[in-house]
Amino acid sequence: MDAFAALERVENAKAEILFCGHTHQPYIRELANGSIAVKVKNSGSKDIQKKEMNLPMRRIVNAGSVGEPRHGGTKATYVVYNDITNDVKIREVEYDIELTCKAIINAGLPPIFAWRLKNGFEFAERAEDASHVCER
Repeated sequence: MDAFAALERVENAKAEILFCGHTHQPYIRELANGSIAVKVKNSGSKDIQKKEMNLPMRRIVNAGSVGEPRHGGTKATYVVYNDITNDVKIREVEYDIELTCKAIINAGLPPIFAWRLKNGFEFAERAEDASHVCER
């Protein structure tokens, strides 16, 4: 996401810190002293007004993922937020990947899901047959 879109989303949420997910990639992005400039033309007028909004520092925090991490490793990630100090920390923890892979296969899910988890999401496109990763 480019800086403009990120800043716009945080401002629209009316939040100093916006927590989000879905990408499975943990990060903390700080948008310091951002501004949004727009040109506005009222209907029936030829005049164009330029409006600029200066914003204080905002942060976007993505907690990552407990399952199917996509940050180049197999550890689960989560966020610890201190609402008094506004301190945000991303933590990583190991979990039993083999057990999880077996559960994926036993549930009848596509074997590529287990292969992807075991080897890291960035390599999934190279797997032709992922059934060898976890056997029943």
